[in-house]
Amino acid sequence: MAKIISISDDVYRSLTVLKGKESYSNLIRKLVKRKTNKDKILEFAGTGGMDENEVKKIREEWRKWSGKYA
Repeated sequence: MAKIISISDDVYRSLTVLKGKESYSNLIRKLVKRKTNKDKILEFAGTGGMDENEVKKIREEWRKWSGKYA
C-alpha cells in the first residue's frame, strides 16, 4: 500500500539526484538499510577477523594518532 509523505524541497532535489532511474521507494529502502561504519566494524570484529595481536597493534596506533591529532 502506498503512503504519502511530505519532504522539503532541498531533500526532494537530493533524492532526485541520488535515485537516477530508480524509484524513490527503492532508493529510500536502500538508504534506511545502509549500515553505519560502526555496524560494519562490529560485524567484522565479531567474525573472528582479528586476533589479539592485531587488536593490540590497532589500539596502540589509535592512541598514538589520538594523542597527535585529537
